[in-house]
Amino acid sequence: MEETKALLDSREWMTSSRSLGSTSSQEAEGGCGVIGIASTVPLAGKHLLGPLVQMHNRGNGKGGGIAAVGLSPDQMGVTKRVLDEDYLIQVAYLKPATRVALEDEFIKPNYKVDKKYRVEVSTDKTLLSSLEIAPPEVWRYFCRAKKETLDGFIKKNKLEKLEPRKAEDEFVYQTSFKINKKYYATSDMTAFVMSHGRNMIVMKIVGYAEDVIRYYGLEDLKAHVWIGHQRYPTKGRVWHPGGAHPFVGLDEALVHNGDFANYHSVSEYLAQRNVVPLFLTDTEVSVLLFDVLNRAYRRSERPTGRSRRRTYTAPRTARGSSSSAGTASTTASSS
Repeated sequence: MEETKALLDSREWMTSSRSLGSTSSQEAEGGCGVIGIASTVPLAGKHLLGPLVQMHNRGNGKGGGIAAVGLSPDQMGVTKRVLDEDYLIQVAYLKPATRVALEDEFIKPNYKVDKKYRVEVSTDKTLLSSLEIAPPEVWRYFCRAKKETLDGFIKKNKLEKLEPRKAEDEFVYQTSFKINKKYYATSDMTAFVMSHGRNMIVMKIVGYAEDVIRYYGLEDLKAHVWIGHQRYPTKGRVWHPGGAHPFVGLDEALVHNGDFANYHSVSEYLAQRNVVPLFLTDTEVSVLLFDVLNRAYRRSERPTGRSRRRTYTAPRTARGSSSSAGTASTTASSS
């Protein structure tokens, strides 16, 4: 419990951003479409196209996204060691001119970058003309925290008793929060961290989920776990790209279908633990709850003999409800 308290106390500075994610003006999701596939054999992204197209009417073009876990080192352009050990931070630049300033402020001082590159996109004119809003330019950074920077973070927040890797996880989480706060929540939405877990990616746009696969050329990308989401928001500000699913904690990505009936109570539970949502949608708090239970309280760790097996069960407080279509949530984790 001492380690848990220290980790949550280190987030106290984040509570000043609480008004940015007000509990009174979040968007609600309607009868969205969700898909999840898990396989011992890597599957190409093209296998999601059929189900997603079939669920096209479960979205309204205001948000589509996918997550992939268990990637191929060759396709990612890195070694297996880098893919397994590095954080795969993906930053979505809504205004590409923002990239240099963001990298100078947050990437270069904090991370040792083993590889970075811009994600290639489609040039198909028919596809491009069908998109209401231009998708973001996405850059991938395979990186680890710089030792001196991480040591300072641990000392400042009294996290010496935390396992070094778990302290680094928290450093990455808080650094991404700083990026999202400055470049998304308190600006004119110029950039945000799309995902930052190990061996996983999230891609999302204002549009449909099948457009994500086609635009970012994911048809042949192989992964062991895929989730996809067709968004159908029913109220609130439905236009912003960061509101599309999946949402991420650290190594988790979650999609959700239905109204989140107990959003306010879960938000208060998180607020008491210095956990602050920034993306103006009720679904975000679900994955933040998974993350705090996983990393702060370690409720996903179940001892099994000499090893520890990680399992995930939806907490009672994270379940939504919908009177018409029911509720479904799908979570992918790289842990």
